[in-house]
Amino acid sequence: MGVVPLTGDELLRAAKDLEKYLRSYDQLLGRVENREHFRRFARGQLGPIERKSLEPIADAEGANPRTLQFFFSRYKWDHDGVRTKLQKKIAAAYGGPHGVFVIDETSDDKKGEHTAGVDRQYCGQSGKIDNCIVTVHLAYIRQDFHALVDGELFLPESWNPDPGDPGVQERREQAGIPDTVVHESKCAIALRQLQRAMGNGVTGSFVSADEGYGGKPWFRDEVAGLGLTYVFEVPKSTEGWVHEPEAISPEWKGNGRPPKPTYSQLGRDRVDELLVARRGLRFGKWKMFKVHDGDKGPEVWEFKRSRFWEHSDGKPRGTAQWLLVGRNVLTHEVKYFLSNAPEDARIEALIFVAFSRWRVERCFQDCKTELGLNHAELRTYDGISRHLILTAVNYYFLQDWTLRHRDGEKNAAVSRSANAPTRSKRSSSGKSKASIRGHK
Repeated sequence: MGVVPLTGDELLRAAKDLEKYLRSYDQLLGRVENREHFRRFARGQLGPIERKSLEPIADAEGANPRTLQFFFSRYKWDHDGVRTKLQKKIAAAYGGPHGVFVIDETSDDKKGEHTAGVDRQYCGQSGKIDNCIVTVHLAYIRQDFHALVDGELFLPESWNPDPGDPGVQERREQAGIPDTVVHESKCAIALRQLQRAMGNGVTGSFVSADEGYGGKPWFRDEVAGLGLTYVFEVPKSTEGWVHEPEAISPEWKGNGRPPKPTYSQLGRDRVDELLVARRGLRFGKWKMFKVHDGDKGPEVWEFKRSRFWEHSDGKPRGTAQWLLVGRNVLTHEVKYFLSNAPEDARIEALIFVAFSRWRVERCFQDCKTELGLNHAELRTYDGISRHLILTAVNYYFLQDWTLRHRDGEKNAAVSRSANAPTRSKRSSSGKSKASIRGHK
């Protein structure tokens, strides 16, 4: 569900509901002036102005742009508490054991070198290495609901304190970066976001992410340790076996420690090579599913899956996982996924979680085009962090209000239906038929 225009009556009703919603955060904002800035920003993001940076919002509200800037960058209020409040609201209204967490990142190109976190790094906005900031986000999906529940600025290593480079410390001070904030991997940030959301009561069973996260075995282990079932995309260079490798015990003569077993390397391949390997997935049949109804029509993929023993240092790494291979029937794009789902897991469930990532992309699209997520002209660490949090707060209101007031019975019916892809079948005319029950 994306952002849709409101009628005049709906707009009046939404304004009253927005005020009630924002009031629930008041105790975390401190001074009355902060509460007013909070409301101005929310009305600006959710309102009709085209450019949603702070100056146009302040102008539309008849306020001083500098004071709205200071609200984000200098004034004292509990933005961590606001995030906690948001997560508890989401948990109470939409949380459930079958919820899906989705990890993803987005970027915003920046000029100059003084914005906190800016560096030459891959920028999704331009599709190349560029001067930009990158933010890591956690989304939550359950039935017809989706929202951003967390977001943090990624700080490249070039921003780490360096006693030999006083220029770095000067940049940190100008950007207001606390001494305790240093470079962390995106996986470390994502793990903290998962732990924080779950600690605030957001319940779920599944996690999805692209290969930047799924390609890190330690991260998969940490996620599994949280009791979650992951379906992570992995690089095509991931190696392993689709048949449990044979353990070979060297002869032991009774002296010293018994030698450790070695493992047969027969049948070990990269996951992309397993598709053509005789001992791999070459002879398995593709099964066709519709994974998503996009703007250009249904998106249909075909899949193979197998139990998979991941390779590490000449031996299997842990127990068997599921390897899921998907191929787009039109573009022939191929994706590879690993999952710690139980052995009796249905392929429909794995596909649903794996392809839930389009929902966080929709969150980004809505937040950028409708709420101005990438319009903020903020340079400080706190300013950017607070803008991410308040954008998520306002987006949740929009999603929740639309589900409750516009779609009513339609979404209630959707919520009662199943939410996994169904098998695509060939009709007598040769055309593909499929459906996703519960999701569009």
